[in-house]
Amino acid sequence: MQIDARNKACPQPVVMAVNALRSLSGGEVLEVLVNDEVAVENLKRMAAGKGYPEEVRQQGSEWTVVITKQGGAEDAGAAGAGAAPAAEKTISCGISRKKELIVVATDQFGQGSGNPALGKTLMKNYLYALAQQDVLPDWLIFINGGAFLTSEGSESLEDLKSLESRGVKIFTCGICADFYGVKSKIKVGVISNMYDIARMMQEADKVVRI
Repeated sequence: MQIDARNKACPQPVVMAVNALRSLSGGEVLEVLVNDEVAVENLKRMAAGKGYPEEVRQQGSEWTVVITKQGGAEDAGAAGAGAAPAAEKTISCGISRKKELIVVATDQFGQGSGNPALGKTLMKNYLYALAQQDVLPDWLIFINGGAFLTSEGSESLEDLKSLESRGVKIFTCGICADFYGVKSKIKVGVISNMYDIARMMQEADKVVRI
């Protein structure tokens, strides 16, 4: 199989390759066309992480990353619309995995450390990449400026809806939504309160703050 990921911004080449690999059986080959050295390195790391042999062929300013899938075919049915299949919430012997909570307190990734426009682009790319993962957090909580990400007009709504459809619970701080005037415009998840947010943060085994 061959896919054309030329002129695709990070992390799209890797996401496209991961989704394509799901439809292949062990021993089949995927060729990914790219014209960005960063994409080449990202694809190589992805292949190495999965234990798949890879080969890079360069022709001028373009590359073909050849990845040979190992093992059997994965379930491709759940990967429709570019979404990765939902991961199991348990590991071997029936032991539940630890609960993970991500708190998003801004609509910019790396706020305060650089360009605001770049920060918004990075946040959009982060949520897109998160929606492609096999293992997902249990909860996503949006507070302060993060409330803009769950409201009407957000470029991340489709990715957040995809996460919600796969079992991720999404909450937006009601005080924050009120403050920014977007409470009536929240389009994904539910509006929550600080009591419940504090409880979820206490109950989570792992809290990631952005």
